[in-house]
Amino acid sequence: MNIFRIIFLAPLALIRLLFVVLVSAYVTIVGWFWLKTKGFSRSLQQWVIGTWGRSILFVCGIKTDQNELPQTQNFILMPNHRSYIDIFIVAGLTPAAMVGKAELAKWPFGALGAKVTNSILVNRKDPKSLVLTMKRIKESVENGMPVILFPEGTTYKGPLTKKFKNGSFKIAADSQIPVIPMAINFEDVNDAWVDKDTFVGHFFRQLSKPVTRVTIRYGKPLVESNYKTLQEKTKKEIDDMLATIQGV
Repeated sequence: MNIFRIIFLAPLALIRLLFVVLVSAYVTIVGWFWLKTKGFSRSLQQWVIGTWGRSILFVCGIKTDQNELPQTQNFILMPNHRSYIDIFIVAGLTPAAMVGKAELAKWPFGALGAKVTNSILVNRKDPKSLVLTMKRIKESVENGMPVILFPEGTTYKGPLTKKFKNGSFKIAADSQIPVIPMAINFEDVNDAWVDKDTFVGHFFRQLSKPVTRVTIRYGKPLVESNYKTLQEKTKKEIDDMLATIQGV
């Protein structure tokens, strides 16, 4: 997209930004009152995350083509990671507790949003935070609250996936928690937010586009007692789905 088209369509990005802020405020405030009056529940989590994600996907023109999520009660969903847009996608399609960077607490309504959805913010530079995160993932799933995390730990343009981190696979293997692989593939590879690209620059290029097309594929649930085997199978499943989507 050239600079003239970005300038011409910038108002669309600004309108979308305003909507993102408003819908984030709305669902977070309603969720906070729900939490205070009725306590935390899976219904609260699903409503807040699902309403937030689906609303943003709609207004931002993000069109998804996906298969059905396997029918599994308790699970850890592991998608590959291309962009911050992935957060809206997984929220809208698979409402669950999210594991994300501690920096998300600095986003508008980030800290309160994490509280009302039982999401987990981790400081990867703090070993104690990492240990606590693993414990909270296990507790969440055991209490009937599925968890979403990105095993690459950062965004990656692809075409397939980069090396996965170990911690979450150890918890899943030790506790026999099913892992559902998820492939996220943008029709336009430049929709990925990677390297030294600034958030503001990418935001205006991305949300100035009338439509963003994404293909989503869920894989079969995987259960293994050995975390390395689980990690390898999950990565292979996602890579295979991405390769099939891309026709390579």
